[in-house]
Amino acid sequence: MPTLDVRLLGPLEVRIDGAAAAVPRGKSATILAVLLDDAGRVVPIDALIRAVYGPDLPKDPDTQIQNAVGVLRGKLGAARDRIETVGRAYRFRIDTGELDLLRCKANEDLARNLRLEGRTAEAADALRAALAEWRGPALADQSGTAIEAVRRRYDEHRLALLERRLELDLELGRHADVVDELRQAAAAHGTRQRLTALLMRALHAGGRIAEAADAFAALKERLAEALGVDPDRELVDLHAAIIRDDTGAAPAAVDPPRLVPATLPRAITRFTGRDDEIRLLDDALDAADGEAGLAVVTGMGGVGKTALAVRWAHRVAHRFPDGQLYFNLRGFDPASDGAEPAAVLAEALAALGVPAHQLPAGLDERTGLYRTVLARRRVLILLDNARDAAQVRPLLPVAPGSFTLVTSRDRLAGLDAGEGADTVPLDLMTEGDAWALLVRRIGLGRAMAEEAPVRRIVAACGRLPLALTLIGAWAARHPGFSVQSLADRLDQTTNVFKVLAAADPGSDPRSVFACSYQALGSRAAQAFRLFGLHPGPELTPAALASLMGGPRAEAEAALNELAGVHLVEQPVEGRYTMHDLLRAYAKERFAEEVAAERRDAAARRMIEHYLFTVDAIADRIAPRADRFDLGEPEPGVVTEPVADAEAGRAWLEAEDGVMRGLIRFEPERPALEARLWQLGWVLTELFLDRFLGREPGAADPPAPPRRVDGVLDRLLSRGHITGPMLLLGTEPSLRKHLSQTMTAAANGDDPGAKAIASYAVTVGSGADGRDAEARGYARQGHRYFRAVGDRFWDYRMLYAVGWHSVPLGDLDEARACFAEVRAAARAEGIPLGDANTAIGFGAIAHAEGRFEDAAACFAEALAWYEEQGMAVSAAFAREHLGDARAAAGRLPEADREWAAAAAVYDDAGFTAEADRVRAKLDARAGNEGR
Repeated sequence: MPTLDVRLLGPLEVRIDGAAAAVPRGKSATILAVLLDDAGRVVPIDALIRAVYGPDLPKDPDTQIQNAVGVLRGKLGAARDRIETVGRAYRFRIDTGELDLLRCKANEDLARNLRLEGRTAEAADALRAALAEWRGPALADQSGTAIEAVRRRYDEHRLALLERRLELDLELGRHADVVDELRQAAAAHGTRQRLTALLMRALHAGGRIAEAADAFAALKERLAEALGVDPDRELVDLHAAIIRDDTGAAPAAVDPPRLVPATLPRAITRFTGRDDEIRLLDDALDAADGEAGLAVVTGMGGVGKTALAVRWAHRVAHRFPDGQLYFNLRGFDPASDGAEPAAVLAEALAALGVPAHQLPAGLDERTGLYRTVLARRRVLILLDNARDAAQVRPLLPVAPGSFTLVTSRDRLAGLDAGEGADTVPLDLMTEGDAWALLVRRIGLGRAMAEEAPVRRIVAACGRLPLALTLIGAWAARHPGFSVQSLADRLDQTTNVFKVLAAADPGSDPRSVFACSYQALGSRAAQAFRLFGLHPGPELTPAALASLMGGPRAEAEAALNELAGVHLVEQPVEGRYTMHDLLRAYAKERFAEEVAAERRDAAARRMIEHYLFTVDAIADRIAPRADRFDLGEPEPGVVTEPVADAEAGRAWLEAEDGVMRGLIRFEPERPALEARLWQLGWVLTELFLDRFLGREPGAADPPAPPRRVDGVLDRLLSRGHITGPMLLLGTEPSLRKHLSQTMTAAANGDDPGAKAIASYAVTVGSGADGRDAEARGYARQGHRYFRAVGDRFWDYRMLYAVGWHSVPLGDLDEARACFAEVRAAARAEGIPLGDANTAIGFGAIAHAEGRFEDAAACFAEALAWYEEQGMAVSAAFAREHLGDARAAAGRLPEADREWAAAAAVYDDAGFTAEADRVRAKLDARAGNEGR
């Protein structure tokens, strides 16, 4: 295997078996730097995209990165295999002796161990060897935001190593040897107080008190000019001691080393991703130079706050030579009320070397002593799992030099406002990082062998690190089990927590979520449970007010409390979401803690909230005097404040996912089905208005059939809801209701019921490709709708007769149907009729082999649909235009039309239609390949 010599600590250099390799500046060099920064570890492609492009992403960034990696591999020549592809990630495999950064860290670790053994001279030599790896500023010949961040971090590391080496030289009495070096370093880094302190100590040790005082004065002037601050307390005290020539008071070189605590927990070896958050923490630390820094990592339970904080703390530990302290404040611990600040301070003071007999009794006295001890030290404090700002405040140092990192499910807004904390919100992992985390647990070979099930597991876990870690651990314990079986269990289970259960309460998702839930007030706890009833994905304050049966202000207060502890998020103003696993837990709480009658009442208010809101929007979009009489809503129902038709359309667009969920909703009591079919009817009309272009005021049809002796109630609860569900592209299993629908209609005397049933069955049969059956039901529906006087539906069903006649070869009937519909549309002044019938006539021309005529018809319809903003109808026309182009042998044009149609179908959620068009594209590609 070729030998590498790669150097980052100076200009970028790569040598392969002694020969230089020319790595191009820009993307390839940035990717190499990022991979080597995490040498030997998997780096997701998402992290490389962020490093190379930042927020300005190009088209298809994955391909751009893959191309750049290909260029980099080419430049590495015989060492190209050192860059390994790991799914949607890469890893650079390199030994410690082959990379200057790793050699530097190895010597740093050696120095630390030698120092603990009391071998100070050898420790200093090891630090000299570490510093010798530097040939100038890191990556000096490279540029870019990501490179600058890496360079800043490495160069800060070099300065910290230099300070520690100089400190050891002073301990060894080498003050005369280091004075000149210290002068140069202090001049180069004019506001770095620690270097000046070391220079003053070296000068004082050599009897050069006046020069030490001059160094202090020069620093004081530089700090005032550059930063507007004074030297920190430790430096002021050192200056005073030197002026007094009080070697006992000064931190002399011969003083024994102070107790240096190192209580950080072990970092997770499989830590993955979080590059942006680590960068934010780095920035907060850099910005805190000369102050007592404070940062807060907030996020929902199980999102990985502790793992991130511990990882970062280990990463920057070298910048805190006086120690690192870790405390679990147990703010959301089910077995504890949380750690008392006084008890935490007792532990901290003991770790810092304060004898037990000197420990004050009161909280204020302990806080004062703690801050006094830390005033002379540079210590990193990690306060994990804080309950609130009040628990944290007594534990914050105030003197410059130390840095505190806090993690909490609470947003700790008080620390941001009162103490100026830098807040780092931690969200769910990216899909790429989530995949990499799971792969690190189960093994790359196993993951690549079952790639699709791995991605299903990532989706089932909702990209939540805790869930992914538990699933990965389970898979690792059962290497003989297929990943497919685990993915199937997650897909099929009605209680995901049974699959994710862990013996340790601290790692069990149900226990983790319970900690947050149990800390809620009664109003917020009620709101949390009601999220388990709502179909999701988003919920508004008005919808929650209806679920709660109270005023909107109470719902908003409850949502604010839930958001404050990350049980819900607010991706856009006024719309709240809940993670799928949290929603599963909310469903448990709703089922177990809410009585049946209260569950039914909440379900009714929820359905009526959407029913009456949708009905009001329908009245604004297409005002009609003949709507159903819905009666009055239940007390406590709060409708959405929709001002006009435009606002109503925007609300419907935003609520699309909720409506799909409501259509599938199965109430515990059949009595609620009437409200559901009413909602289904209004939604169907609005769906047609939206996707079929039915304009307000254009040929308003007479009233839809009303209920007669409950027959229509039963019919619509089965059949009519089936219609919109099929239109919305939902699961085919719903079509089983169609036969029941027709049976109920045949046994009744209401032609309106029979008309609606015929429509539903026409849609279902046509979607399954049963054209003869669909045409028969369409003819039947045409007669029934004409009998009840509904012109719009009458001609819609006549059009369906023509449409299904074309594939059956009955082109004369199809032509007659389309001609009658077109004549009626022109007489009524409905331009939509011209566009729709152009599609029909195009289908006839295509069936007759007149492909150019067919294309002209489809193009005519396409132009009108696009002008009206009817994207799905335009896609339908474009699909058929592609068919005509393909039949005429104009294959590239056909591909373009099909690809455009598939993209629109995807955006609109028409998965069956999108799959149908892709099948045409795939068939074309397969034919070309033969």
